[in-house]
Amino acid sequence: MTDPGSTKILIYAFNYADRMLEEVPYLRYSAERSLCFLGDLRDPGTRMVVITAEAVDPYTLDYHLREVLRFDERTLDDVRRRLTLLTPASRAARPLDSLAVEDEALVETLRRTVSERPAGVIVNFSASPATDELGRRTGAAPEEGGHPFVARWGGKGGGKEICLRAGVAVPKGTSEVLHSEEEVVEAIHRLSHGTAPARRAMVKLAPITWAASIGNVLIDCERLRHTGDLLASAEVIRLPAGEFRRELARHGAIVEEFIDEVTDSPSGLGRVERDGTVRVIACHDQVLTGGQYWGCRFPCDERWRPAIVDAVRRSGEVLSGLGHRGTFGVDFVVTGERGLLAVEINLRKVGPSHVIRCAEALVGARVGADGMLRGTDGRPVYYTHGRLLEPETLGKLNPRAAVERLRSEGLLYRHDTGEGVALHVLGALNACGFVELTALAHAPGAADDYSRAAQAVLTGPDPAA
Repeated sequence: MTDPGSTKILIYAFNYADRMLEEVPYLRYSAERSLCFLGDLRDPGTRMVVITAEAVDPYTLDYHLREVLRFDERTLDDVRRRLTLLTPASRAARPLDSLAVEDEALVETLRRTVSERPAGVIVNFSASPATDELGRRTGAAPEEGGHPFVARWGGKGGGKEICLRAGVAVPKGTSEVLHSEEEVVEAIHRLSHGTAPARRAMVKLAPITWAASIGNVLIDCERLRHTGDLLASAEVIRLPAGEFRRELARHGAIVEEFIDEVTDSPSGLGRVERDGTVRVIACHDQVLTGGQYWGCRFPCDERWRPAIVDAVRRSGEVLSGLGHRGTFGVDFVVTGERGLLAVEINLRKVGPSHVIRCAEALVGARVGADGMLRGTDGRPVYYTHGRLLEPETLGKLNPRAAVERLRSEGLLYRHDTGEGVALHVLGALNACGFVELTALAHAPGAADDYSRAAQAVLTGPDPAA
């Protein structure tokens, strides 16, 4: 009997608070990151559906298929025939999966497509109630598991509890989720007394919908001792006081010491396979701006790599025992004598997920068991990934112009040399002045050089003018 193949529904949807989606407009275009996963179309039995909030520019799709994934002319027609691009009718600033599941025509298209190839999977960025519902209505299984599990163990309290169970070092504080200002104040007072008292404390809203540090509040412990007023003692707070108090009462927060003198912010990416085995995919050094993820370098500093691999594996084993199947990431900080501390676990495709898929596609190989990516000639490959937000200059570029600028300057990735720059989220150029770059080279310094040169070319004057 002939294998009917499978259908993969790609939906890079952020299960973030609506406020984040309203304030960060380029997130609307981030679903284009899923284009880095189109390499699975090499299997002639696979059909893929990509859902994006904004229609994908034809040139952007062509760039990914031809220059990143290197589909040849003989197969391109068949690849395009097995690829469907969908966009929800609503343009509201809400999570993409919610917009998709509320679009009856879109859901019917998905249901019909999955019925033709029964082995359906939703390749989602993260679990959410909308993705779970989309799976029920289409017959496709979400790759990142169910939302109830992720909401319990992917939040701030659950993530810390996983680290504690795995024996992974974390900042002082407990995994207990608190729901009142009085409880939070008491927890901060405990941290600021005893041996090695904390000078500052971080209050983190617990739900997975708060990310990029927006739901965090940094508290001056000494000021709190004098005032007794939690929010009046805040050094950093990104939410209006009323909104923070409502979120605290409804969903809770955890309290932990704030780590001073951070020297590095590495991260590890892992996956719990369907049989429960744990695979460590890669380790990166994160690039943070204002405490928010803004890029990464691969591989991470060798000083921390063995400990990160061990911590990711042990955390994954705890997750596996709890029933998790899918991707997860562990964020760390390195500080002084205490070394490596895990500060967060995310049960989703974290920031470097599409980057590593892109890099592997360009190189034509996967990251090895030793944590290194190597070209066909055996030489190691390093990469630097970053986000570029320059509305005044990038807003004047369209996808084709950006790619051709890099090509004309010899900066676009070349498969014959194995070096150069690839672009992501090209659709956000005109609308938001935003783009992502991944620079690959055979030496880490060269990757940084490519990245800096590409940024200068993209934000500089038009060389053809």
